[in-house]
Amino acid sequence: MNVVRALIVDDEELGRRALRALIAREEGIEVVGEASSAPEAGRKIEEQRPDLVFMDIEIPGGNGIDVLRDIRGPMPYVIFVTAHPEFALPAFELQAMDYLVKPVQRPRFSGSVLRARQRIFERRVAGLAMQIAGAANGMGTAHPGQSQPAARYPGQLTIRVRRRLFALDMDEIVWVQGASQYSRVHTKGGEYLLSRTLASLECELDPSKFFRIHRSAIVNVAHVREVRSAGDGRYNIFMHGGQSLPMGRARREILEKLLSGIASQGS
Repeated sequence: MNVVRALIVDDEELGRRALRALIAREEGIEVVGEASSAPEAGRKIEEQRPDLVFMDIEIPGGNGIDVLRDIRGPMPYVIFVTAHPEFALPAFELQAMDYLVKPVQRPRFSGSVLRARQRIFERRVAGLAMQIAGAANGMGTAHPGQSQPAARYPGQLTIRVRRRLFALDMDEIVWVQGASQYSRVHTKGGEYLLSRTLASLECELDPSKFFRIHRSAIVNVAHVREVRSAGDGRYNIFMHGGQSLPMGRARREILEKLLSGIASQGS
């Protein structure tokens, strides 16, 4: 639970060596592999399932952003380490953990790794809670040959407001807005700013209830009032609270699920 498995992606041996030296000074980071090209990086991410990837942008066979877009399965946390600052915006749109421009200063690197470790451990705790909930739900009821029930998603989300912690029921969440390393949780009773990425929150939300309609927005179908066409191939999602949210063009499959969810509410 305390060791973060990391993959280094850089086409230059000097760059990989520099990253190894920086990582060696951080506690609890284990380098499980290296890659020097886009195809090799994609293959090793899918095979080794690292928790964290230190990724260069410009690499042979493609670029780091394209590698992440093609990943099948769980997405690792990614810290881009590159000499190309102009790619920062598309990197953060992919929910990158951080974007470091070479030459990297150790204090900046350490701060980035610390934030990544926190998000990784939060994800692990959430996953463990789901496993425990699933095991408890099926304890004493399973029979030989009978499949185990699927792991349940957490029913509550821990919110910190100043020095106070409280549990927010997932059903109270109307929608979640992503902004770089933060997420803003919108509820009927107010808004809460969390120092977590939208991607880290998404893994705790039941995909049968929460749908990602945009790279920076997740909605709770129970709070969707209607879906309206904008007439140009785009759609807007209207919430019961009055908010209007755009749907990304590439998320048409989500449209069908939303419409199905709205219909089931009315039946």
